[in-house]
Amino acid sequence: MSSTKFLLGALLGAAVGVQIGILVAPDKGENTRKKLGKKSNEYLDDVTGKLNSFFDGLTKKVSDVSDEVDKLAKKAKAETDKLTK
Repeated sequence: MSSTKFLLGALLGAAVGVQIGILVAPDKGENTRKKLGKKSNEYLDDVTGKLNSFFDGLTKKVSDVSDEVDKLAKKAKAETDKLTK
């Protein structure tokens, strides 16, 4: 299991646990809905930030690999051109 899947699963589990705790806590329905909405938004912001960070890192890695492949392709073409001349 990748660490990203584990992290997302742990965050989701924590979010569900907190919301269940809020639901079973004795409080007025209006207060409970406000708490759920606030916590949901907090978790959504947190997960969104983590996903953005993950995708930024992934984009950089893909770009780095692409650059390396381009360099290798140019080098291979240059070597091939030398052999055919």
